[in-house]
Amino acid sequence: MPVEQIEAELVSQPSSVAQILKAAQKPFQENVELDAYREGYRPVVFIPNGYKAEYPDFEKHLDTPLRKTATVRLDDAESFVWYLKEHGEAHRTRTYLQADYAAGKVNFTALINDHQSGYTEQNWRDHKALFTPANSVEWKKWTSRNCDVMSQTEFAIFLEDNLANICLIDGLPTATDMMEMVLNFEATNEKRFKSAARLQSGGINFEYIDQEDSVTSSKMKVFERFAIAIPVFVQPIAASDEIVAYRIDCRLKYRIRDGKLVLWFELVREDKVLEAAAKDIVAQIKNDSGFPLIAGDPFAR
Repeated sequence: MPVEQIEAELVSQPSSVAQILKAAQKPFQENVELDAYREGYRPVVFIPNGYKAEYPDFEKHLDTPLRKTATVRLDDAESFVWYLKEHGEAHRTRTYLQADYAAGKVNFTALINDHQSGYTEQNWRDHKALFTPANSVEWKKWTSRNCDVMSQTEFAIFLEDNLANICLIDGLPTATDMMEMVLNFEATNEKRFKSAARLQSGGINFEYIDQEDSVTSSKMKVFERFAIAIPVFVQPIAASDEIVAYRIDCRLKYRIRDGKLVLWFELVREDKVLEAAAKDIVAQIKNDSGFPLIAGDPFAR
């Protein structure tokens, strides 16, 4: 047979590669067992026009996810510890702490599926529990008015609204004593104050006169120090849990100008109280959860 005829016949018959490509262009269906998907097998679909490989996600069709993934934010230390105990595993769960104790800021990030020490024990680190303690309502109320100058009426109303926070300490006024002082402030609201003197026994004597009688003067004794006991951070939601309150001493300050008395209070080293409360929460989570506590950012860049 001539060489030219042989070449023509070879060209007229498609090669095996051409046949495969032609067959691949035809759509076909093949069943994939979901159990095989759970065992780690992944179906691959090649799309014509470039034959791009795609990996369809069939996990949503399973009865349960292949593994746990979540980002959960907890609102108190007890809930955070419960979540760690419920989902954590001793060999791969770790809690990372970022703390500024002086500012009373602590942030916890627990990785339920953290990396392990072995060369082949890497994990996805995508099951996270977050907790940032929030300041209590009581803490916000007292710190927001710290060193805030108030009129007699404003000061009396503030104390009356927060009498429940007055702490019973030997040598310092009780809630009943403070209420009596509140009533005195309200009763002398329209009086004209002349002077103030500190007493050796403690307290301050204010001398005042009636607006219509500048001759007769009267005196009113007030306390120069008192103490409060308040929670620093939001307390657990369970009603049976005891409230953890911290003592803060307060100084009563005043100024008389043009016969008007203004007052305010100063919290004594509330920053140290904030620091102590933050450290207590760290110790609680470290001791109660049973998982390693690491200082640092797990996702630092």
